[in-house]
Amino acid sequence: MERAEAMHGIGGGILLWPNAMRVLRRLEVGAAIERVGAAATRDDLRSSHGVLLAGGMADGLAARFGAPLVVVHRGLLQTALLAALDGSVLRLEAECVGVDQDDAGVTVHLADGSSEHADLVIGADGLHSRVRASLVGDGPPHYTGYAAWRGIVPLDRLLADRLRPGESWGRGGVFGIARLGGNQAYWWASTRAGEDGGGSPAAEKATVVHCFGAWHEPIPELIDATLEQAIVRSGLYDRPALAHWSAGRIGLLGDAAHPMPLHLGQGAGQAIEDAEALSDALGANPDATSALRAYGALRAPRAAAAARRSRYVARLAHLRNPVAVALRDALLRGAPSSALLRWLAPVIGQGRQLRT
Repeated sequence: MERAEAMHGIGGGILLWPNAMRVLRRLEVGAAIERVGAAATRDDLRSSHGVLLAGGMADGLAARFGAPLVVVHRGLLQTALLAALDGSVLRLEAECVGVDQDDAGVTVHLADGSSEHADLVIGADGLHSRVRASLVGDGPPHYTGYAAWRGIVPLDRLLADRLRPGESWGRGGVFGIARLGGNQAYWWASTRAGEDGGGSPAAEKATVVHCFGAWHEPIPELIDATLEQAIVRSGLYDRPALAHWSAGRIGLLGDAAHPMPLHLGQGAGQAIEDAEALSDALGANPDATSALRAYGALRAPRAAAAARRSRYVARLAHLRNPVAVALRDALLRGAPSSALLRWLAPVIGQGRQLRT
């Protein structure tokens, strides 16, 4: 069930690291996603002045981890996944407002006043999950003090030739760039901001210009070329890790179970790993309660570890003290790409291996 009225195929870009692409290939949708996305060949890390801090990582990912880093428009990813489903599987305009269970099964209560009964329920309803609220009751997520902006921009030949895919780290801010299929670029940025955002499109673009308009080229040009209506702002929230992802016949998946900080691009990847593990657990355990326990026991430690590394990167990327920033940049310049890949490997390379 999905709360939206229709699947519009809209949204920004998304990074699918090797751990996600291996699962998608196993599910036989990887090829379709790779056709509409773009495999990253560069993933450099630079300072806000354009100084190269680390480079040459993306081109070796496929050889080392069995799949590439693919950047794809969220709408095209959604379309590819929907094409693999039986059309009767997805029910739209069905917003869950709560769940409860008894010995006979689980009842899902919907916003229109109706309800549905099922043998088990998986809450994959995001950061503000109603299923999690019913299951755990641990309150709303907490605001991290940072906001993110995302945009997609068409590229003319001059701008395309000068694009520098990867991330740039400055004092208190991050700006990332990736190529999309169809001669487009996807960019994302984050910095400290108040929780009350959501100004007009013009105001949000002005904020991005104020924070990143003096960074190295072609960042100012990318921002300038982005339509105001194409810039999406979102506050960054987090939750503490859960020891258990299920209770009885109710389980959690994705952001509902484990919000992922933005800065390792693992929100989608870890949710995709969840889906694989859940499917396998349900196939191996005839009892739903046992299957959900097995799924959570397998996934919770790995997802928590990925979230911890993402939070570490977020703190490092958003350092504000100029001395600390200079030290960070010097340490990164002195570290070989192989060392950075080894640090990333437990997140992007340790996912469950493909089975033959």
